[in-house]
Amino acid sequence: MVNKTRLYWLMQIGGWALYAAVQIGVAVVSVGTISTQRVIFLTYEAFFCFILTHLFRTYMNNNRWLSWGMPRLIPRVLLAVWLLGVVMYFLRIPVSLPLGLFSQSVVFDPKNILGLSLVYAFFFFLWSVFYFIYNYFERYNKSLKMEASIKQIELSNLKSQLNPHFIFNALNSIRALVDENPEKSKQAINQLANILRNSLVTEKKGLPSLAMN
Repeated sequence: MVNKTRLYWLMQIGGWALYAAVQIGVAVVSVGTISTQRVIFLTYEAFFCFILTHLFRTYMNNNRWLSWGMPRLIPRVLLAVWLLGVVMYFLRIPVSLPLGLFSQSVVFDPKNILGLSLVYAFFFFLWSVFYFIYNYFERYNKSLKMEASIKQIELSNLKSQLNPHFIFNALNSIRALVDENPEKSKQAINQLANILRNSLVTEKKGLPSLAMN
């Protein structure tokens, strides 16, 4: 079973690395070439997205967002991803200055601010959707394991109550057969021994595990 923390970091690093690679690839295809400064800029952009989403995850976990219902959760997620989009837009500015990619008229154009903030907000929203879906299925799997454990406990309790009565009645029946029909009493003893043996084997095996490999 994959460790949850390790899986998160693998997906987080791999996902935003893929984002940077796609951005660079799109730039190369659309223009035909790409400068080193642009590659550095897009790499930093993916890194900032990585940091912001990790901080967002930490904030959500600290405030127990995963336990909220949809009516309470959805508006807060939408507001959060929009704010992250705006923050992401302005985080790009200090990086663009030393790389010679800064243009004041372009950077502070309200249309560019709104448009690119919405683009970043969309990517953060997709990240949030994947994160919540993963945690939903993980919790669902845990609930199934819990139900299986409860059923196993109930079954064990039921066996502990029934077995003494069953054995008592069986031994009384065998005792009555000893004098009347010794052969049948021997068969009954063998059958009772087989039943008890199978019961012990079943208890050792227990219920099948729901752990995912």
